[in-house]
Amino acid sequence: MFRKILVMIVIIVTSIFYLNGCKKRADEVQPDTEEVKTAAEYEAEAKEQINKENMAEELERIEKALDQDISQEQ
Repeated sequence: MFRKILVMIVIIVTSIFYLNGCKKRADEVQPDTEEVKTAAEYEAEAKEQINKENMAEELERIEKALDQDISQEQ
């Protein structure tokens, strides 16, 4: 009788620790992922946005953005 009670207590305590441990691991497993585009995705996006008609305007816009980035770094 004493063994049965002792075994039940051990099983209950072990299951409590196991269940609490699983919850903590599930929280830690969820990393903050950020989607990163590949070079091919950037190229496809650029081909859609830039065409012969707006090529000069896009080039000016990109040059201005680069100039701003350079001036901010200095």
